[in-house]
Amino acid sequence: MGKLSTAIAFLTGAAVGGAAVWYITKEWYARLTEEEINSVKEAYALYSHKQEKADEALLRYRGTEEKAPEASKISVTTAKVAEKGSIAEYAKRVQNGAPLEYSKTVIPPKIEVTVESTPPESSGNISYVISPEEFDELEGYTPISLTYFADGVLADDVGIIIDDAEEIVGDGLSRFGEYAEDAVYVRNDAKRCDYEILLDEREYAEFRKTLPANI
Repeated sequence: MGKLSTAIAFLTGAAVGGAAVWYITKEWYARLTEEEINSVKEAYALYSHKQEKADEALLRYRGTEEKAPEASKISVTTAKVAEKGSIAEYAKRVQNGAPLEYSKTVIPPKIEVTVESTPPESSGNISYVISPEEFDELEGYTPISLTYFADGVLADDVGIIIDDAEEIVGDGLSRFGEYAEDAVYVRNDAKRCDYEILLDEREYAEFRKTLPANI
């Protein structure tokens, strides 16, 4: 009888001890799981904060207060759903006593923000009309005098005909009268020249007669 009592007491103690060990182990895994989840949440919160700052900086750069594109919101929302699902699966594995797989710890995806730079606009080869006061005021620009004759010929001061008139002076030949009836001033940034175009009521052939024979 004594041996039976001893055996029963031993088994009872073993059962109680096993239950205690199981409870302690469960509590330990629960705390570990909570710590892992909190760690992931903190990492994601930090990432979200940095992402918001990056989006704000991008919006300021573009000079607008518009909200971030919907595509970016969808990407972040998808990441949140995936992160929650992964954490739930991770907690379930830990509670079931499965070994920890640190290689599968959730890391929020990196969202790259690409800032597209817009090149400054350039006047290129476009010529434009300027006021008489602006003529020959820029350093490094060459002043050139041209004559526009009644028969539509544009020539320089020694009678050489300008064939590519539109390329050089743009629509300047149709702008007489804006500042003066018989003169128009044009600037060509590509050639770095200021053109003074004077209106002559003579035809070009008549003007040629006044030039020396060797020209």
